[in-house]
Amino acid sequence: MSKKQRNRKTVNKNLRNRLINRRYKSTIKTLIKNIKKSLKVLSKEENKEVISEKQLLIEKTKNLVFSYLDKAVKKQIFHKNKAARKKGRLVKFIQKNLGL
Repeated sequence: MSKKQRNRKTVNKNLRNRLINRRYKSTIKTLIKNIKKSLKVLSKEENKEVISEKQLLIEKTKNLVFSYLDKAVKKQIFHKNKAARKKGRLVKFIQKNLGL
């Protein structure tokens, strides 16, 4: 295998990995934005049934974010401390806005 072929393979591999990493980061950011948006809507809501449904949705989304963060750490996309910091800040934000 020539040097050119190895370089091309390396470039292709790096491109593929960069796209995968970006997908994880983008998904995590989007889910966090959705949680924050839901919390803003929830703070203005009066109906108790809607509030409980929204809280359930927020909880499921939070668990999904945690799952993605753990997978990103496993694949070395994020450092474990960064993932822990993101989790902690998200939980703190949720508790503050839900009034727990």
